[in-house]
Amino acid sequence: MPETNNQVDTAGSSWLQRLTRIGPAIVVAAVVLGPGSIVSSSRVACEYGMSLLWVVPLSGLLMIGMTIASMIVGVCSGKTLCQSVADTFGRPAAWLVGGSLMIAITLFQASNNNAMLMAAGGFIGPEKLDSLSPLTKAILLLGFNAVIIVLLLLGRRDLYRLVEKMMAVLVGMMVLAFGMSMFASGPSWKGVAAGLVPTLSSTDQGGGAVSWLSIGAMIATTFSVAGAFYQSYQVKEKGWSRKELRLGVVDSLIGITSLALITCMIFITAATALHGRIPVTELTDASVVAMSLEPLFGKWARIVFACGIFAGAASSFLVNALIGGVVFCDSLGLGSKMSSTSVRTSTIIALLLGWLVASTVALTGTDLVTFIVIAQSLTVLCFPILAAVIVWQLSKVDSELIPIGIKPLGWVGLVTVIALSVKTLWGLVG
Repeated sequence: MPETNNQVDTAGSSWLQRLTRIGPAIVVAAVVLGPGSIVSSSRVACEYGMSLLWVVPLSGLLMIGMTIASMIVGVCSGKTLCQSVADTFGRPAAWLVGGSLMIAITLFQASNNNAMLMAAGGFIGPEKLDSLSPLTKAILLLGFNAVIIVLLLLGRRDLYRLVEKMMAVLVGMMVLAFGMSMFASGPSWKGVAAGLVPTLSSTDQGGGAVSWLSIGAMIATTFSVAGAFYQSYQVKEKGWSRKELRLGVVDSLIGITSLALITCMIFITAATALHGRIPVTELTDASVVAMSLEPLFGKWARIVFACGIFAGAASSFLVNALIGGVVFCDSLGLGSKMSSTSVRTSTIIALLLGWLVASTVALTGTDLVTFIVIAQSLTVLCFPILAAVIVWQLSKVDSELIPIGIKPLGWVGLVTVIALSVKTLWGLVG
């Protein structure tokens, strides 16, 4: 398919004008950094202190490599990733790819739904939330999903541009808010430096080994292969050509670095304010997790945290489902235009699947923080297939168009998610 449709010739444009077109990786960052990332980072930091801080920048580096790789494939290939899989291995193989991503998105979406309940607990108090019946909680979540679905069906045709602008503003606000919270908590910078040294044991717990579930959850908070996979679709949606490759690299560096930076700040704040002060088993609702914000917001910490959780869930609610809708629809051979009826229908299916899982969790009485951490870690089971497709397609691109180090990072990322997937699966059946 020739690269002629919807492309913008940037010849003669100033660098500042071109920077205003940055956006795809910012969207990825804002979606990946949803409530699941906030809660998972807070819980792991509460349990292990600074010991696993090193996982965040390492995951960020892998995410940068995979995101840039996906961006390059999206720009240089005339086909989408699922189209390439279908043409080479047959349509059922594309269904496998789309299905794997939809499973990951469903888990993320279930986390978003449960985060909404956690935010509600922050606003009205955990006691009042606990007094609600599981069926009432499920109905409340269904109502919120119904609002999102109505907005989706009645939304503007240029939905992508609106989403992109909203995500850019959100990322900027999160950098400011979490940065202020981190400095207000008064962390030990010597401890922060020590936490950046890779180790698989917690010195704060007498050298005991850390949980692989915790490591998997931490990696999934930043290294979301599903988000990176969607990057190739975003650049096609924007109509980028090879002239935008350099801009795409800058976009990816800014977006994913922001993601890793915010996650680090959340982790440092929680490790400083929570670790050693409360048992991790008590970290079950918004009021306890919000203790990490008390150095800055005092008695308002719970409300501020609830607002943050709500904003994170609301902002990633629609876009996260769109990722599943776009890729799954494309895997069926129905196209990938965000404004198409088929994509919007698939997005609604993703929303309802996430609600169904979250409602099941509410009916079983599982505490929200525990479920969110488990859901984050289980997403790695779906990542190897997605990462393999990106690395495979990158191998078909002219090497001169690929920045130095991106191919090795792609392979390291693939090996990492395979290892984590095997380890997580072994833990489930062992």
